[in-house]
Amino acid sequence: MSAPLRPRLRQTPQARQWFILAGVTLATLSAACGGERPSRKKDMAADVPTGPTCTTADSTPVGLAVLEYITTAFPTPQRYLQAAGTDSAVPEDGFKILQLKGPTYYYSSDPKAQQQVKDKLASVGPYATLLVVYKGKTEKDNGNDVTVSLAGHYVGGDHDGKVAEARDINLRCDTTGWRVTNPKERPKAPGDSAKPAAGAKA
Repeated sequence: MSAPLRPRLRQTPQARQWFILAGVTLATLSAACGGERPSRKKDMAADVPTGPTCTTADSTPVGLAVLEYITTAFPTPQRYLQAAGTDSAVPEDGFKILQLKGPTYYYSSDPKAQQQVKDKLASVGPYATLLVVYKGKTEKDNGNDVTVSLAGHYVGGDHDGKVAEARDINLRCDTTGWRVTNPKERPKAPGDSAKPAAGAKA
């Protein structure tokens, strides 16, 4: 015996209109919820601290700290040494400052090579020569506050072995750029002091 046929429900115009309205409402809600997400992400991104805006290829904390260090050292250095191949080597941006300020030579940890450099320095003249030693740097305030630690000693000439004052040079990024917050008074150089020609030596 076959199952009795069930009567088919007729879809009235009113029912069709109700389904259309329901679909439009759901689509609107979905679009509204989805539209809030980019705005929320943007707000969250705005809450993330931004990095320093002062650093450029020509102005870095290390470079400015090296400049502050060598221009306030006493005796005033006229030539510079880079501790090549060691952790004490001045980073590239600081090394460029040394080259700009005077003749710069690589100074290794090998005693024989060191003597060769000393002989070279003596043959050029009795100019004060400073080996600049990099001790590292620390950063605070999302990189906007940097402290660079530098030390050194003189090599050759009348000041051979003399230790230069170690310094922790602090720099702060503000609206004017990087600024040394603990500068030291520069020594007065003799008016008749001869200086060697600037350059870089390997």
